[in-house]
Amino acid sequence: MGGDYRPSRQKRAGKHCMDGLVFFHKLLIILGFSIPVIYLFNKLKFPSIIGFLITGIIIGPFGLKFITDTAGIQLMAEIGVALLLFTIGIEISLSRFLKHLSEFLLTGGLQVFFTFLAGFFIGLVFQMSLPQAVFLGFILAHSSSALVLKMLKDRDDAEAPQGRVSIGVILFQDIMVVPMMLLVPFLAGESGQTSVAVIWKLAKSILIIAAILVAARYIIPFLLERLAYMQMRDVFVITSIVITLGIAWLTHALGLSLAIGAFLAGLAISDTDFTHQIISDINPFRDIFLSIFFVSFGMILDLEFALKNYTFILAVSFLIILLKAAIVFGLVKFLKYPWRTAFLSGVILSQIGEFSFVLALQGFKSNIISEYTYQTFISASVLTFIVSPLFIALAYHILNGKRFFIPEQTIAPREQQMKNHVIVCGLGLNGRNLASVLKETSINYVIIDLNIQHIRDMQKRGETNIIWGDCSNTEILKRAGVEKARVLVIAISDRFLTKCSLSVAKSLNPHIHVIVRTKYVADIEELQALGADDIIPEEFETSIQIFSRVLKMFHIPNSIILAQGTVIRNKSYGVFRQVRFTQEAFDQISQVLAQGTIDTCYIAPGNPNIGKSIKKLT
Repeated sequence: MGGDYRPSRQKRAGKHCMDGLVFFHKLLIILGFSIPVIYLFNKLKFPSIIGFLITGIIIGPFGLKFITDTAGIQLMAEIGVALLLFTIGIEISLSRFLKHLSEFLLTGGLQVFFTFLAGFFIGLVFQMSLPQAVFLGFILAHSSSALVLKMLKDRDDAEAPQGRVSIGVILFQDIMVVPMMLLVPFLAGESGQTSVAVIWKLAKSILIIAAILVAARYIIPFLLERLAYMQMRDVFVITSIVITLGIAWLTHALGLSLAIGAFLAGLAISDTDFTHQIISDINPFRDIFLSIFFVSFGMILDLEFALKNYTFILAVSFLIILLKAAIVFGLVKFLKYPWRTAFLSGVILSQIGEFSFVLALQGFKSNIISEYTYQTFISASVLTFIVSPLFIALAYHILNGKRFFIPEQTIAPREQQMKNHVIVCGLGLNGRNLASVLKETSINYVIIDLNIQHIRDMQKRGETNIIWGDCSNTEILKRAGVEKARVLVIAISDRFLTKCSLSVAKSLNPHIHVIVRTKYVADIEELQALGADDIIPEEFETSIQIFSRVLKMFHIPNSIILAQGTVIRNKSYGVFRQVRFTQEAFDQISQVLAQGTIDTCYIAPGNPNIGKSIKKLT
């Protein structure tokens, strides 16, 4: 017994070592081939996602066959999606998610229902059986969480209206994967589960989500705070990843998807003080694993089958994109969103999702659909995945360059035309604070916002000068009196909408003073070219506040601090944007410091220091 044990253990160890080397070899092939393809696509100004998909097609089992077994790759791909959903959960934040929960449920529920209905009737038209038609509705209802979130994140649009709509819809779709998977055995005619068992699993899923949110809300912040006091960054990073993957694994083990678990983990810690550090720690891992996800997606395309049936596959792909985009567009417009939001949301959600592939595979194994139907669906779906980033980029380009949509409705029409007033675009924190100050100082103003919830909240507080609509729309700006307004403040999150609003406002009133808030200093030159008079980049205004407070600690006079800030702003933050300080930049600072050290200080009446000289005070 003892003599046989050691060689057997050594063989197993050797096998595990070989498996590790094989996996390492696959990873090396993926990353090695991705580099030149992504470089080429970057030069051609194509989205990198398409490059990863093409890489997968080239090296996969239906291409050059560098990788034929994708088992280990799929696991890394799922980790990438989980980490992406985790960071999105953090950025949305639990408080904001709960505030818009009804909006998410309504939009997502209607999208899934009507897309399912469309797929069901298409199946009946093509003489599918009732179970096959239902199954077709299931697999058409989903869009790609990974692709949608990646495109929104790259464009910094997660908080824009189209971002909120799209994220709400895909989250609802992901939740609906659970009941759909449970219903597949019924569609296949299997008798493995009763209806009571299905209802119990659905109820259990809801309880699991609630339990994870409640537990993580109180346990995880406490744990992270203890680790933060230890000041051991490596332990903090490892713990963050363990929390993410641990909750994702737990939800998967209990019947939900990895992605939903990761999103819940992100929501749970979103309102803590550690979110920014966690995101910065996880981002490198997320980007690598997510790249592998897109490569793995390209690997499942059977090139030989696709080329033999390319005409039919192209037609099916076009029908899928058109159908899904039209349904989302109609629903979002029905829910009183602007045309721009409806159009972008439709294009963003027009592809087939990764969970549809999981459902399709299960349906194929259960004999609900034939091999030909399965391969046709896979080929058409991968094609929608490839062209979707191009269509999204094209949609943004069209909207950025042309204003051709129908004017929006308005709320609270004004009885008389204002003049010399301020127009505030956006009811975020900046917009609300500005409106409050303008009201206190009796300066006339009008607010434009396309978030109906924000408007209702302000109306409850007695606000009347509000227009609901797209602030880049000519008719909306005219309704706000832009031609006679003195100042326009653009404080919205959507970068493209900001530029469009600025351009349209200046065309209607070239003399209006436009103040624009932007997140990034890289946008300054383009906004200046469009006619912005004052541009406030958040990241560098923060920098100015920091150096101002540092100088105050060294008793530098206020006049010099203010003058230095003025120099930086007058040069459009050029001093900060330089990689290295030039001699000219140093000369500017020196000139400011040499201008004087005069400072002013207000002394209230009755102060005992009144009448004393500076010498006596010192």
